[in-house]
Amino acid sequence: MTQTTTAEIRPPYPRLGELYRALAGALDTKARDRVVDRLAREGENDWSLLPTLRETLVTNPLRDASDHDFAELVAQFVDHVHASYLHVVANVPLDSLNRGDALPLLVEHYFAPHGTGLLLGIKQAFGGPDLMALLDPEKHPLAVVLDCFDKAGGRDLAKAAFPGSTGTDRSDRELIARWASGAQLPDLQSIKRFVRALSDSGDVTMKEQTLNLRYWLLVGRALAWLENESLQPFRAFMRRHLLLGLPDIDIGRVLSLANIKAGERFSVLTMPALMLYEDLKRTTPKAPGEQARTKDGLDTFRRLCETHDPEGRTRFHLAWLLGRWHALCGQFSDALPYYEEAANLANYRAGDQQKQIVEETLVLAAFVGGKKPLLKTLKHRAIVFGLFTDPRGGDVIEDWEIDHLRQQFHRIFPRQGRFPEAPNLEGDHEHLPFLMLDEDELAQLEPDLRKPDRVRTVHALDGQKRRWPQLRLFASVGRFDAVHALLEHGASVDQLDEAGGSALLCAIQHAEDGGDRRALDLLLAHAHMRATLDSATTRKRHTPLICAVRYGEPDVVERLLAMGATPDRRGQVDEVTPLYRSLSNLGAIRKPTRFRQYLRQSLLADPDHVRREMLRRYNVSMGGVFGDERTLRDLLLTPQHRAIFEKLEAATVKEEFGRLSEPNLLRIVELLLKAGANPNAAHEYPTPGRTPLMLAAEDDSADAFDLMMRRGGNPYQQDAQGLDCVRIAIGFRSRNVVEYMRKIGIL
Repeated sequence: MTQTTTAEIRPPYPRLGELYRALAGALDTKARDRVVDRLAREGENDWSLLPTLRETLVTNPLRDASDHDFAELVAQFVDHVHASYLHVVANVPLDSLNRGDALPLLVEHYFAPHGTGLLLGIKQAFGGPDLMALLDPEKHPLAVVLDCFDKAGGRDLAKAAFPGSTGTDRSDRELIARWASGAQLPDLQSIKRFVRALSDSGDVTMKEQTLNLRYWLLVGRALAWLENESLQPFRAFMRRHLLLGLPDIDIGRVLSLANIKAGERFSVLTMPALMLYEDLKRTTPKAPGEQARTKDGLDTFRRLCETHDPEGRTRFHLAWLLGRWHALCGQFSDALPYYEEAANLANYRAGDQQKQIVEETLVLAAFVGGKKPLLKTLKHRAIVFGLFTDPRGGDVIEDWEIDHLRQQFHRIFPRQGRFPEAPNLEGDHEHLPFLMLDEDELAQLEPDLRKPDRVRTVHALDGQKRRWPQLRLFASVGRFDAVHALLEHGASVDQLDEAGGSALLCAIQHAEDGGDRRALDLLLAHAHMRATLDSATTRKRHTPLICAVRYGEPDVVERLLAMGATPDRRGQVDEVTPLYRSLSNLGAIRKPTRFRQYLRQSLLADPDHVRREMLRRYNVSMGGVFGDERTLRDLLLTPQHRAIFEKLEAATVKEEFGRLSEPNLLRIVELLLKAGANPNAAHEYPTPGRTPLMLAAEDDSADAFDLMMRRGGNPYQQDAQGLDCVRIAIGFRSRNVVEYMRKIGIL
C-alpha cells in the first residue's frame, strides 16, 4: 500500500495563512496579495510576513472603504482570534483527525461563536439590522441589510443612489438587485461606489444613513461569501449561538473528545507507541540489548502504521521515535532527517508535543554542525507560536543562538540516556554555560606590538574558543600595561570583535566588576568613531553608553557623550535608552525593598517574553532552549536553595547600592538631557508606553523630574494603560513629585 508523502499531508488545523486568506476573500481585500497565498501553502517559513497581514488585508482596506473606528474594531477582533487560535493549536493535539474531521468542529464551535461576538460588537457600536434576521439561513444577508436601511430611510436606496431610468443608473440598480437576490456578490469597489453615490445624492437623511450602511454591506458580503465557500451552515451556527446567549464553549474539550473517538480506529497502534516512548526516553539509563530490541519494536510499529494509517495522521509519532532511536544510538546525523520530518508533520497537528519536537530538533541540528536552513525554518515557526520573541537583527537565527542550542544538547540528550552500545564520539563533550579563562595563561600572554591589530585566539578551560582583537582582550582583563603598549603602537580603538564588542566597552565592564579603571581611562583619552561608541553586542545588546550608565560614574558618561555617543541609542535585551536605564537605577536605590521584590519575582514567577529572551541571551542553561524551563524556579522552592538565593539577593543589592549613588545618577541624567536625550521616549518593557519622566514620577524623584521638565518633559503623555505622570505620581504616593507638580501648576 502506498503511503502519503509528507508534502501531501495537510494538517488538521488550518494554517494562519489559510485563515487570513479566507478573511481577505470574505472582505474582498485580498487583491493580488501573494504573500498570504504563500503562507497558506507553505506555512510560516517567514515569520516577518505575518505581522503585516492584518494591516494589508484588513485594517488598511477597511479604513479606506469605511472609517477608522470600524477598521480598528475588526482589527482588534482579528488580533484576538489570531492569539486565541494559536493557543488552541499549541495545546490541543489532533493526531487522529484529518482536515475533513477537524474543520467542521472548528467552524461550528470556534469560528462561528467568535464571528457572532464580532457582529454583536458592531451592532453595539454602530447600530444596524436585526441580527436574528441577518443570520436567518432562509434570508440572504445582503437582502436583510438593504431592506433594513430601505425601511429606515423610507425609500429605495438603490433608486436614491441611481435615480436615472436608463444607462448606468439602471445597470447599477439591477446590480444591487442581484446582490439582494444572492445572484451576485458585491466587490469592495462596488460597495464603495454605491455608498458614495448615496452620500452624494443631496439627501441629508441619506447621507447619515450611509455612515452605517457601508459597515453592514461589508458584513453582509462577508457572511454571504463564507456561506458560499464553506460546506458548513456558518450562519445557522452563528444564529444558534446568538439564541443561546453566546455560551462559553470549551473548544479544547470538543476537539479532544473528537480526537479520542477518532483514535479508536488506530487503537492497534496505541500500546506499541506508548511502549516505544517509554523505552526511548531521552534521559533514563538503558540496559544492554535494548538498542536491538527497540529497533525490532520500531520495525513492527512501522509496518502497523503502513497498514492501519496509510493516510499518515499519526505518522509524526513514527518519525519522532525513529529520530530518538538514532540519537540514543549516537547516530546524530542519521537522526536529524527523521526529526525534521517529525517537526514538519507535527506542525498544526501535535498540540503540546509540537514544542518538544521542535526543541529536540533545534538542539540536534545545532549539534551536528549548525544546519542553518533547518534552524531558520524551525525558528520562524517557533516565533509565530510565541516560543521565541521577534528577532531584532536581519538574520532570524544568529551565531550565538546556534552556540546556545549546541550547549543545550547534553541537557536534552544526556550521555546516561543513550544505549550502552552507542560509541563515544570525538568532540562529544559538554561545554560550560559560561566562559572560564585561565588567568595565569592570560597574565603571561604578551601583546604582539608588531601587529597591534592582531586577532588572538583564546582557549577556555572547557575547550571553548574565542577570537578577539588583542586590544579588546587585554582591556577586558584590565592589563593596563598591554593596553598602554598597544595604543602607543597604533592599535585601532575602533576594531570590534565578532560579537560587536569594543575595547572601550570591555574596559567599562572591567572597571564596573573590579573597580580598576586604569585601562578605561587610557581608552577614554583616545577619539573613537561614532559607530564604535554606538555599537551594540549581538547577544546581550550592550552598548558603551548604557554600560557607563550602569557603572554609575558621571565623568565616563560625560566623556562618551563628548566623543559623539548617541544619547538615545537603545540597548540591552529590553531595548532601553540610557536615560531610561538611569531612572531605573535611581528607582532601585531610592526604593530598595521594591528592587529586592523585583529580583525575587524575576526568578520565581513564570518568565514573560523579555525574561525568556534574557535567559537565552545570558546563556542561563537551566532556562532551557526557549528560556521557559521551570528547573531554577522549582529549585528555589526548597529551603536549601532558597537560602542560597536570599544570600545572592542580598549580595546583589549590596553591590548595586555600593556602586551607585543618587547624586551621581542625577548628574548622569543631567548630562544625558543636555546631550539631547528624550525624556518622553516611550519604552515597551516592563510597562508599554512608560517614559523616563514617568519613572521619575513613579519613584518620587522630584530632582530628576525637574531636570526632565526643563528639557521638554511632557507630564500629560500617556502610557499604554492611559496613565500620565499625574496619575502615576498620585497612584504611587510620590509626595515630592506631586508637590512639585502643584508648585508649577500641573495639579
